[in-house]
Amino acid sequence: MTEYRIDDLAREAGTTTRNVRVYQDNGLLPRPQRRGRVAIYTDRHLRQLRAITRLLSEGFTLKHIMKFLTGLQPGQNLVDVLDLSDLEELVTAPWSHPQPRTMSLEELEGRLGDLDTSMLRRLTNHGMIAPTADANIYSVPDVRLIDDFGSLVSRGMPLEILLKTSTAVDKKLDAAARELTRGGHTEVVRQRGPGWLPTNDAELAWAADLVDTMRRAARRLAHASLDRAFDEAVRAELHEYQAAGKAEAGPETAAGPEPDGETTPDRPRRAQVKRSKPR
Repeated sequence: MTEYRIDDLAREAGTTTRNVRVYQDNGLLPRPQRRGRVAIYTDRHLRQLRAITRLLSEGFTLKHIMKFLTGLQPGQNLVDVLDLSDLEELVTAPWSHPQPRTMSLEELEGRLGDLDTSMLRRLTNHGMIAPTADANIYSVPDVRLIDDFGSLVSRGMPLEILLKTSTAVDKKLDAAARELTRGGHTEVVRQRGPGWLPTNDAELAWAADLVDTMRRAARRLAHASLDRAFDEAVRAELHEYQAAGKAEAGPETAAGPEPDGETTPDRPRRAQVKRSKPR
């Protein structure tokens, strides 16, 4: 069995030593063996680290992977599941392409404003950041989310409201994703029977193609539905906003002031015709 020190392990997996420590601190990667003051990693750590790195690159977050870990059946471990040859085939169309990086607390506050302990915990629970071994350094699964939130904060929208709104949206999207997934499961059962699993390359290719096609269709459907719903919601909110403004202003102010000399609608103003003087 090959043994690695932490810098060799990170290099082999295409990541950084800081990320290795982050995954360990979050319970995603087993602790290494110790030989005096030297940490020793094995092929098992390398396989697991590569699997985590691949899932992160395919749109999963540390929160998602942790949920996956806690959902394993007794006797299973992450390596046993992620080393299955069908995982890479089935996860062929990532939903997103995150841009992970690490950020200091000062950088985060530069985008999001002052962050107390409570708000840092909320951002962590929301999956936007993850603590590292350094108390002032955070792992950010997708810096674009931080930038988007920062843009709204800079326009006066409180981070508290952003997180509350985002949490509500997440719940709706989770429900929609479960509904779509349930439809795929129903189709597999209809065609192959309950409890079916692929046993050869042909069956694996069929399952991968079904999942891939469903995900593409679901992604387009979700985008189209969200765009349509957002357009309708904006129009409805704008209508309510204008109606509330008119009601608060009063009927006379809402109708606008009349120019000097104008009469009421009951007595139309006569058109003034400029007459030329006779020569």
